[in-house]
Amino acid sequence: MSPNSSSGTTSTYTPAHAASTVLEKLQNSPGGFYAATPKLAYRAEFFAGGRNGNILITKGRDDDQEFIICGVFQISRNDFYFTPDANFDPGNVFHGRLADVKLNCRLTAGRNENFKFSSEDFPAVLDNLRAFEKLVPSKKDYETLSVIYESLGNRSIKLTHSLFEAKTTDDENRCDASATLSDDDSTNDNLGSDFDIATWPVAERCKSYLEDLVSTHDIQPLPAYDENHILIPPLQYESKLKGALVEVHMAFCHHRITKSKRDVFNAVLRELIVLSPPSAMPASPFKRRRLQTGPCTERQYKGKQPIRGSGTSS
Repeated sequence: MSPNSSSGTTSTYTPAHAASTVLEKLQNSPGGFYAATPKLAYRAEFFAGGRNGNILITKGRDDDQEFIICGVFQISRNDFYFTPDANFDPGNVFHGRLADVKLNCRLTAGRNENFKFSSEDFPAVLDNLRAFEKLVPSKKDYETLSVIYESLGNRSIKLTHSLFEAKTTDDENRCDASATLSDDDSTNDNLGSDFDIATWPVAERCKSYLEDLVSTHDIQPLPAYDENHILIPPLQYESKLKGALVEVHMAFCHHRITKSKRDVFNAVLRELIVLSPPSAMPASPFKRRRLQTGPCTERQYKGKQPIRGSGTSS
């Protein structure tokens, strides 16, 4: 029974029940693998030369399918670039082109008591991701850029999403239409003006660059849904996702860049569902104080004898 059920009987829905339902869904998903399942690398292999690099696929199938990994994570408030333009700065030579921008964020162990399995299973998830990376034979003098990041003893997973996709030609569309379109294929048609490339809410510094892409590229909104399974508009990405507990379904890719001698691994977002919204930031008693009225700590203790060391005045 859903929490919003209008039935006259008492609902048996609880947060703990929701957590067990989510875990059962992930562990039994026909379209993916629970990220903490032991020795997942034995079930996977890389398909070389795909459009998005070498993509991890399920081993032993007659048809090649992406190896989808799913789990529950907390989106970190740090290094959050799941914003409409990923904070792209055209004046920064290291940012490259707007057309190549990837939105990204860091996934950490869950901090929700009801979804305790998220934190308990996080080390096993990291072990599996490392094992996927080891499926690619290492090459001498090549640097490995892992999806796993460590900072001040805290580990996280970098999750990415390509914001733009180059349009295909009319001839390619006609040739591939019957072969590539199905009821399950993703499409951005009829999503409304909030999700249109012409009105996509980038920063002022990016607008002229976005205008140049309107005729050559399609926008790829985040496949991110709120607790009611409604697609999240780009202007709400930060308020609804930064710090949220989320269910994530992702693919795994590898690029070997010979020029810079790097093996680059990416966890690529395929679908995200908010399970618990971001918690409020900690409040401060010093916020909105009036500096001209004196120390607020003295006002808090007005009428009380402040302690000034261990001695007392005579």
